[in-house]
Amino acid sequence: MLSEEEIIEGCLKGKRECQEVLYRRYAPVMYGVCQRYFMSDDQAEDALQEGFIKVFGKLGDFRREGSLEGWIRRIMVTTSLNYYRN
Repeated sequence: MLSEEEIIEGCLKGKRECQEVLYRRYAPVMYGVCQRYFMSDDQAEDALQEGFIKVFGKLGDFRREGSLEGWIRRIMVTTSLNYYRN
């Protein structure tokens, strides 16, 4: 089992297996976060996917001062709110 640090470093290097591990580890919880903002499962799934695109794109900005899960959750909430507004 990869450590959080190994997953982050692997993702930053573009390793698909690390990206998959990160997604599989956090997607179920983050899907629940997204569902709170939408009545439709399809919309929640769209927000989840859009959120993970942002996570992978901004992972280099993660300062490792707090938890990775909390950082991802904040991105999911912001993405859901922005998606909901549009």
